[in-house]
Amino acid sequence: MSEISPARNRRGRPPKYGRPAQLVTLTLPDDVLAWLKTLHVDPAWAIVKLHEQASRRSRKAPALAELMPLPERRALIMVNAEVLSHIPNVNIIPLSDGRGLLALKPGSGVADLEIAVIDRLESTGVPPAEREALLALRDKLREWRQQGVRFEARAIVLATGVDRARTSGAGEVGRTPRSRDVA
Repeated sequence: MSEISPARNRRGRPPKYGRPAQLVTLTLPDDVLAWLKTLHVDPAWAIVKLHEQASRRSRKAPALAELMPLPERRALIMVNAEVLSHIPNVNIIPLSDGRGLLALKPGSGVADLEIAVIDRLESTGVPPAEREALLALRDKLREWRQQGVRFEARAIVLATGVDRARTSGAGEVGRTPRSRDVA
């Protein structure tokens, strides 16, 4: 007689919140319960929703600029994509976590990046939050330069229109992607 794994053949309702949970009895004032029901008909779901909103707000904002290490003592410049999206002649390839990969035009280097930051700082109409971020980025670039970090200018090719489900094999792509040189 073989044993059947309980994880594979579970019966009954799935977990209410998609993760382990406990039954908790609460006594709440009527007005608080009515307010929770304005957020969700199920007060328990309303409490979970409030928790998830609060935890999203409390997550640390992405660093303004940082070096993301790669093998062989190399790194990519990652920036806060939302704040630094208006630097002239600079492309930022956004990632899902709010950061972005900094990409320059072909043949451009870190000196061109510093000049672009300075040019943006000197332009009119830059919002105060962006100005503060640009000043911090300028300081960070200077700091890296003074620490002896060397920068190479490389082009980055970004493929767009690629269906993830069809990119299963090495080099196999379900349809021909459109690509553009972003750096």
